Amino acid sequence: MRITSPSNPRIVAALRAVESGESLLLEGTRAIGEALAAGIVPREIFLESEESTGQAEAVRAAATQGAAVYPVSSKVLRKLSDLPSARGVVALAVLPRRPLSDLLPSKLPSSVPLPLSSSSSSSSSLFVLLDGLQDPANVGAIVRSAEAFGAAGVALTPDCASPFSPKAVRASALSALRVPLATGVTPGEAVAWADSLGATLAGCETRGGEPPSSLSGLRPLVLVIGSEGRGISAFLESRLDRRVTIPLAGRVESLNAAVAAGVLLALVSGRAL
Repeated sequence: MRITSPSNPRIVAALRAVESGESLLLEGTRAIGEALAAGIVPREIFLESEESTGQAEAVRAAATQGAAVYPVSSKVLRKLSDLPSARGVVALAVLPRRPLSDLLPSKLPSSVPLPLSSSSSSSSSLFVLLDGLQDPANVGAIVRSAEAFGAAGVALTPDCASPFSPKAVRASALSALRVPLATGVTPGEAVAWADSLGATLAGCETRGGEPPSSLSGLRPLVLVIGSEGRGISAFLESRLDRRVTIPLAGRVESLNAAVAAGVLLALVSGRAL
């Protein structure tokens, strides 16, 4: 039966699950396809119509793997998602859970070009550790940059915004469904993990650090990005092996966390022009 009221108990429950961070909201056919490719199978799909072939294929693929499909009105769909690119379909899935031990050096996808200065190796041992970033848009943008510059994974401390919130997933341009992410990582766990990899723990600081180019070719490497207000937490700051500072012109004292992370990743990865 078609659901036509936003106050329907199933819709209310879906909204509550997304708002509480219990479920991952997948907005549109592409998001559902990316989730399936990552092994994330939607639990529920809310479908306005199957007028496009691509939409029908994505829904059918998810349904064959156990997703329940509910026809809904356009009013209900707008309640679930105000993203225009959702185009008639949204889905809910269980949040991906990945242990920190899964974040290991990995092969780069063929779509990521190697810098001219690199060897022929197509592996990555570059990681990002987000410490206390509470803006989901910043978290999502950094995850997007991490994928763009070939990082093997991103770890997040417990006080970070969820990379799977709708705002973060949108800001990541769906990179959050492709990049290995470990959430709820305590600073102590992060240091032990970096030690187990034999990685250099390098933090970005406003002033007094080395130039970012000093980290080029240094692998394995974990880049620590702290919050804009607090910076890197005291424990992690005390355990850093290296500290770098992005040189700025004019009267600008610092960069937005997502911008700083993008600049660092571009410089450290060797992919900066």
